[in-house]
Amino acid sequence: MSSQSEVMHCYEQIDTLTERMLTLVRAGQWGELPAQEAVYSDLVDRLKVIEPLELLHEEQVARKYQLLSRITSSQGEVSSLVMPQLAHLGAAVKSLEQQEILKKAYGQASDIRQ
Repeated sequence: MSSQSEVMHCYEQIDTLTERMLTLVRAGQWGELPAQEAVYSDLVDRLKVIEPLELLHEEQVARKYQLLSRITSSQGEVSSLVMPQLAHLGAAVKSLEQQEILKKAYGQASDIRQ
């Protein structure tokens, strides 16, 4: 596989991956996202290395921008669905931390009385 086709292959894989991530998010399969995000990150890192070294043909550039548009759209929807879940998770963690603080405080007070 030439470097040019490797660049386009990376874009195709990222497009497929962002669609898969969007499907997972829509289905509420949050546990599978970290592995997908790791693959996504690896592909982006690879593109950063190989893309500057290659010139794409006009057709490849057109396809690249088409893919980037789809990727951006999918990523935007993923973010819009994930952010409320992260906020909810953050609130739940904060509530648990507050409960633990209260438990320790009252646990210490009851230990003193005994």
